[in-house]
Amino acid sequence: MNFNLNQNLTPEKWDLFVAANSLDGGFLQSAGWGDFQVASGRTNYRLAVEVDGEVMVVALIVKHRLPYGFSYLYCPRGPVLDKSVTSELRSDALRFLFAEIKKISQSEKAFFLRIDPAWAESQHLVSNKLRLIGEVQPQQTLILDLNLSEADLLKNMKSKTRYNIKVGERHGIFAQVSQNPQADFAEFWELMEKTAARDRIKTHRHDYYLKMLKVPGVRLVFARSDNLASGKALAANIMVFWGQWCVYLHGASDYEFRDKMAPYTLQWEMIKLAKQQGCQFYDFWGANEARWPGVTRFKIGFAPETRLIKYVGAYDLVFNKILYSGYRLMKRFL
Repeated sequence: MNFNLNQNLTPEKWDLFVAANSLDGGFLQSAGWGDFQVASGRTNYRLAVEVDGEVMVVALIVKHRLPYGFSYLYCPRGPVLDKSVTSELRSDALRFLFAEIKKISQSEKAFFLRIDPAWAESQHLVSNKLRLIGEVQPQQTLILDLNLSEADLLKNMKSKTRYNIKVGERHGIFAQVSQNPQADFAEFWELMEKTAARDRIKTHRHDYYLKMLKVPGVRLVFARSDNLASGKALAANIMVFWGQWCVYLHGASDYEFRDKMAPYTLQWEMIKLAKQQGCQFYDFWGANEARWPGVTRFKIGFAPETRLIKYVGAYDLVFNKILYSGYRLMKRFL
């Protein structure tokens, strides 16, 4: 089998392949997400493995800088494999891809590749001698089937979640999709800072979110109340509308107005909007009772009987064992 590496696949062909073959819709492997990484100051590569002109595997690879001129390469929620071909062919194409990435690593002074694909099985990673290191993107998530009617979606929720949505509606909570995210960003950032301090979580940098909001399909939405003359935002989400998928990527809220139940009503309004826009899946993006108990209970309330989706986790392919061992040791003490 003769494999070929194509680094010039058009963004349109790239996104079509990603959307058709990713278990999670694949927005973190989209061409637009790659452009966002460039805007954030990172080098990236879009690598497609082909056989006789047919794409078998694609991988958006992002370079992350480390001290002393070194780096590592990261493939967020990838690689993406052609799900229509045999397992053997996918394994061979992956082996070819990893060999090509190793060549790139030499010029980038990268001593390992990290991937965390949206795969259900890990046999291709074990056979290519990658090592499991945990997770980068959430390994577990809750996905709603939007082919259900609104009545059935509501019926399937926990009774407390339905009640909280109605409380929000009684307080006049409504969803507003920002038409100018750059101008409205200060409201989101204020809510994000309050949420981070309250829940003791780390956020990305201020400009990271600003640049993310320029990615095609990314939307900033607010929960406001008809009963508050100020029009103050009580909660906000960053959502991704990508093909058949809607993803709840980031959320923030004002604890002062917790009695208004704005996050519940906002979530329900986004689920309805996703249905209206033709999405088939609603991804809550991360559900883990041990790591995020409060957030996970909030999300699971919308579909308590739906089985959580679990991906294989993050794996490393090591190119330089000495540097990699030193890096892992350093990370343990930071």
